[in-house]
Amino acid sequence: MAAASTSASDAPRDAALDGLRAVAALSVFGFHAWLYTLGDVQVATAPKTLANELFAELRVGLVLFFVLSGFLLYRAWVRSAMAAQPGPSTATYAVRRVGRIVPAYWLAIAGSALLLYPLAGSPGVRLPPAELLGLFFIFAQNYSAKTLLTLDPPMWTLAVEATYYVALPVVGWLALRAGRRRGAQAAIPIGLLVCGLTFNYILAQQSGPSLGWGKSLFAMLPYFALGMLAAVLLWQRRPSLAATRLWIAFGLVLVAANVVMQIQGNSALRIGDLDLLRFIRDLPAGIGFALIVAAAAARPPRTLEWRPLVWVGAVSFGLYLWHVPVLLVLRANGLLPLSTLGATLVGLPLSLLLGWLSLRLVEKPAMAWSRRTKIFGANFSGSA
Repeated sequence: MAAASTSASDAPRDAALDGLRAVAALSVFGFHAWLYTLGDVQVATAPKTLANELFAELRVGLVLFFVLSGFLLYRAWVRSAMAAQPGPSTATYAVRRVGRIVPAYWLAIAGSALLLYPLAGSPGVRLPPAELLGLFFIFAQNYSAKTLLTLDPPMWTLAVEATYYVALPVVGWLALRAGRRRGAQAAIPIGLLVCGLTFNYILAQQSGPSLGWGKSLFAMLPYFALGMLAAVLLWQRRPSLAATRLWIAFGLVLVAANVVMQIQGNSALRIGDLDLLRFIRDLPAGIGFALIVAAAAARPPRTLEWRPLVWVGAVSFGLYLWHVPVLLVLRANGLLPLSTLGATLVGLPLSLLLGWLSLRLVEKPAMAWSRRTKIFGANFSGSA
């Protein structure tokens, strides 16, 4: 998913940002290690204990992935605009995105189908009609009620990311038109943020089910926009160490506040008939993560550059793609301890191994191919 934003150039990776990828991926893994050890594998029917409510909020790692994508991918256009240079080649950008995402994703879709269809009826295994599997390969699974959140459920985020990748060159063109004024540059992600919030406001007014629209780029746009805004505001600025520490502290407070809000629930967060949680969703966490990402990029904390954490960040895309099928296969065969800690001890090492194999055997060769490929003689050397 969403973990797939890495440098497409030959420049060194940002170790602290890899550390943040690891935090996001481990958070999502922890959520699923909890979810797939529940009796009926449903958040809604889990006993209302504080521990369960906290485990359920580990899902917020998805927000961090979206913020990271917005920050990393938009930097190339910000750099070009602020330097008054031509923007990245759209064609080559597309090749780089395809190389980075598609081969590993397609392999995980095919592997999930081979592993999970024989396990039909096992706890947590939700399968789409076989004739609709093609929707997954074109990132369209979110647009059918029969495929949404089936097979490998976290893959819905890849459909959102793919839509963002398609839209980004258009937004980048606006950035180039805005010129070198930072205020004009900031207006673009702020406008996207307002658009996303407006969409979620409209969605919150609907009385019927809106699950598919709630898992679209329009609904997730505020998180991407916050990452993009951080890229604009941070460009060619080096804040003080004290400032970045304050950003991290305030960011953590906002993430914690987001968790408390979600646990508190709808009853305390209504204005008339408006459910505020459906409107703002995880916006406080998105703002908090944007502050933390900006701080990590400007003055990397040593904690995030811890080598084991950076390694997990490097393999996070494969970890993200494969961890749910691993948990489901283990449970179906009676090999998964039905506790979050036990499931983590058994499932995480195997998922990390598959993530490493994905990186070594699929992702790196595909990225190398995309770097060798030139479209009309153009190269794209931004962080993508």
